[in-house]
Amino acid sequence: MSRAFGAWLGVGLGLVILSAAPAFAQTAPAQQPPAQQPAAQPPSPAAADQAQAPEARVDGFRSAKWGMSEAQVKEAIHKDFNLAPDKVKSEENLAERTTVLSVTVPDLLENTGPARVSYILGFASKKLIQINVLWGSAVDPQASPERIVAAANELRQLFVDSGYQPATVVTNTKLPDGSVLVFKGQDADKHTTLLRLAAAAVTPAPPKGEQPKAVDTAALSLSYIADPVNPDIYRIKKGSF
Repeated sequence: MSRAFGAWLGVGLGLVILSAAPAFAQTAPAQQPPAQQPAAQPPSPAAADQAQAPEARVDGFRSAKWGMSEAQVKEAIHKDFNLAPDKVKSEENLAERTTVLSVTVPDLLENTGPARVSYILGFASKKLIQINVLWGSAVDPQASPERIVAAANELRQLFVDSGYQPATVVTNTKLPDGSVLVFKGQDADKHTTLLRLAAAAVTPAPPKGEQPKAVDTAALSLSYIADPVNPDIYRIKKGSF
């Protein structure tokens, strides 16, 4: 990743720890003589609406819901994106022995370029357990890294305002591999949303006679996970080896 883009990435994301309900330091007021307390007033309609704001509910993505079969997921894909079953790519994750159904959606998030949406069916249940959405250079070589970062900011704000359990919310945390955990949060049933941004510089093979040139790339991945603690994936039984 170039120094200029790396600096821009840091500015764009802020790289500060936020929370769904941040606390702000306040200066203690000067001591004043006690004053007569006004009569208690009922809460304003705006305050009442805020208190009754709905909590986040992560039950899948659009029409695709946890526990759906492969056929039901394909029906949901057709309903959401008007894509026929023959447009759905099916493959196996050999390590986890899950089935992955993937489609490319041209403009899932406005002005962000095409996205790859992948639906993961569990090893034992053969039911929907996770959904991943990927934007960036791996899906579209012409994707704008700056626009991918802007999309990360837009989605982060959406999720921060969506009523996730406050104690589970983490935002803009730099990870050991250099990527950024833009958002992490859980609903009351511990279903999890993860948003992660990675940026790098790659040097593709140049045309004959030209010098290699590094190109800035970015990838934004969004995951909805039904059970992050005990996922339905293949595991070798303890004591087998």
